[in-house]
Amino acid sequence: MEKLSNTAFSHADEFVQQVPLLVTSSHVTTNRPAITLTFAQSLDGKIALPGQQLLLSGAESMAMTHRLRSLHDGILVGIDTVICDDPQLCVRHVPASELATVAHPQPIVLDSQLRIPLTARLLVGPQTNSRLKMPLIVTGPDHDPARRVQLEQMGTRVIVVACDAGRLRLDAVVRELRQLGIMRLMVEGGARVIQAFLESQMVDLLIVTIAPVLVGSSGVAAALSPLSAPIVPQLYEPFGRDVVMAATIQHNIC
Repeated sequence: MEKLSNTAFSHADEFVQQVPLLVTSSHVTTNRPAITLTFAQSLDGKIALPGQQLLLSGAESMAMTHRLRSLHDGILVGIDTVICDDPQLCVRHVPASELATVAHPQPIVLDSQLRIPLTARLLVGPQTNSRLKMPLIVTGPDHDPARRVQLEQMGTRVIVVACDAGRLRLDAVVRELRQLGIMRLMVEGGARVIQAFLESQMVDLLIVTIAPVLVGSSGVAAALSPLSAPIVPQLYEPFGRDVVMAATIQHNIC
């Protein structure tokens, strides 16, 4: 990725300051964190290719995403994203003067069967960089106990929540996270996790990066089914070649 200028970093800071839900705590409850759902998509609404990593965000919008990460206590993805993309889920694209002190969010992985590879960067990175946090893994009751022991011996915390039709219950997930001190949660994907949170009626803020790319019919859609609640855009902002939208979802009038 190209080297970013101070102007790009300042632009990212200015954007988040214009989104009220990112700079106030009025929507934080005692039952769950404030939830920001964010992802990058193509012009035709695709976020990935099946089984492949697809980088859509340009450098400028990536700086915005990493500024967003620094404002959240936790960052959540599904296990398919970990297996496909091997993400680090930390804050990297910020000014050099901040790299040594920036707060990294707590990585959280939804993994009902404990399929996370032991070589994943989320597990290996904190062993060489003490500022990174070992992931918190949320799993279901039918996980492999031996695998859990392996992960816990590496320093990972494993939390068990109830499942519904084989899927982790998101209401139980966010309740556990709130009890662990996660006040602001950033959800990054993949597609099934995005769809589940959209359907949960718990998303407070939606931030979507739209890249000038056409992926085609083989791509994985961001939304797997229509959303009945209205999306209310709050802000559109160009970031280099991309456009970023910040919006709320009016679940109460759906």
